[in-house]
Amino acid sequence: MRTESNSERDADGVLATAVPAGTTGNPPGTASDEHAGMPSARTAPDDAGTPGRVRTAVTSRFRLPGEDDPAPRTGRLLGLCVWAAALGFLGLIPGGRLAVALAMNLDVPSWYAPTALTIGVLGVAAIAAGFAAIHRYRLPLILFTISTVLLLANITLAYTTLL
Repeated sequence: MRTESNSERDADGVLATAVPAGTTGNPPGTASDEHAGMPSARTAPDDAGTPGRVRTAVTSRFRLPGEDDPAPRTGRLLGLCVWAAALGFLGLIPGGRLAVALAMNLDVPSWYAPTALTIGVLGVAAIAAGFAAIHRYRLPLILFTISTVLLLANITLAYTTLL
């Protein structure tokens, strides 16, 4: 997956492509060694070993769509939006119970507030990552399922801890 910057575009906004030397006269159907002269399409250097591979894997899966990417299907986007809205409204349950418990100075265990906030932030991050990966096939569904499980755990924790 190749990324581009504004410096690779000409004045009209058209993407400038590099033509390797010696291939300008080749007809499109001839077999040539075109790819030998072209740079590899890496988004991160692999000099560091594993961290470069991890960075490449993450940036290829989670990225904002470019101009050349097709628009996501309307049904898929609508489904994810409805799912995210439902999770947001259900997230008011543990968040509201925590806010009321802290505002009314109720007896709350010292571990509960950081735990509930951490679970909530992880759930919101999973939803954001799901939207960032909307062009992937299963990844958004997996991330939204993880967020749903985290929310159910947070609701269960709220009802068992804050009686």
